[in-house]
Amino acid sequence: MNEQKREEYLARKEEDRMLRQDRWRLTAGLADFMAVVGGVAVCLILVLLIFSLVNWLRQDATSTFKVFIDMFRQ
Repeated sequence: MNEQKREEYLARKEEDRMLRQDRWRLTAGLADFMAVVGGVAVCLILVLLIFSLVNWLRQDATSTFKVFIDMFRQ
């Protein structure tokens, strides 16, 4: 009788351990997914900033060279 209760207790304890392990695995998987989504968002923002910088440099270089050319023509 005691042996049967002990077996039931150990089986219940093992099941609870497995459920906790599954919950942690799910939490870790969701955290990994959110990290990937966040990383992709950061990469997109950085690419947009680089394009913005290149466009600004192109416009600035054009206006700067225009000023220099106008100075030399006078």
